[in-house]
Amino acid sequence: MIEAVNTAIQTVEPNGTLVFSSTSVNRGCTVRHRQGSGRFTTLKPGIYRVSFQANVAIPTGGTAGAISLDIVQDGESLAGSRMISTPAAVDTYNSVSAVVLAEVYRCDSANIAIRNTSGVAVNVQDANIVIDRLC
Repeated sequence: MIEAVNTAIQTVEPNGTLVFSSTSVNRGCTVRHRQGSGRFTTLKPGIYRVSFQANVAIPTGGTAGAISLDIVQDGESLAGSRMISTPAAVDTYNSVSAVVLAEVYRCDSANIAIRNTSGVAVNVQDANIVIDRLC
């Protein structure tokens, strides 16, 4: 199990991935994360539960509109992971969250990340991800 956070506001460009500045919990040897990276690497096959939550907004200078983030595995969005929020104005934060299961097949590892799929830059604050190997 691993939990990583980034409490500071970070601006994530379109198709960019969120960065997690600190790993607050890292138990076992099933997931690896380098602090300051947005990529989490699974080290064993199995079913992983990926839970994510954050506060999101359009940065000052942007135009208010829909914000979307996806949980991705090896660069592909996981079905059911899309988080969408439409703030009323720029610099107005809303909370988004998703929980999905990711399967890592025998003899494989996988990379998991959170991607900005909005098409515009977004501010993300208090990002938190937990990845837990279920079996």
